[in-house]
Amino acid sequence: MLLPVSQVASLVNMLNFTWLDKVYLNEIPKEDLDNTDITLMLLQETDSSPAYHANSTFKGLSMGVEIQIFYKVNLADDFNPIEAEIALMKTLKAAGWLIVSNQHHTTDPRTNQVTKTIYVTKNEMI
Repeated sequence: MLLPVSQVASLVNMLNFTWLDKVYLNEIPKEDLDNTDITLMLLQETDSSPAYHANSTFKGLSMGVEIQIFYKVNLADDFNPIEAEIALMKTLKAAGWLIVSNQHHTTDPRTNQVTKTIYVTKNEMI
């Protein structure tokens, strides 16, 4: 079984979103921390707990992933972040992920980038 962040990354990479430049797992490399010329996604694991309890044991895992999107500063005028996020969430849902939380957009005060955070979870049998 792949790590939850690897599962989401594989799914996102298959989609070949034209608006997304890079997907990172667990941390953003130093060279891209202040890069406001690209849109990147950071995936971090939020849960990996036993699930499907029965007969004094567990038969699955509850997996959670935090998806953070950092949009480039100069987005194209015809780009609609909400439509992009809806397409992402629909794809995740179709792949068995539950959208737990869809946070509001914020602006990073240091880089002036619009950011978005989405939390997803999925239970898998082992």
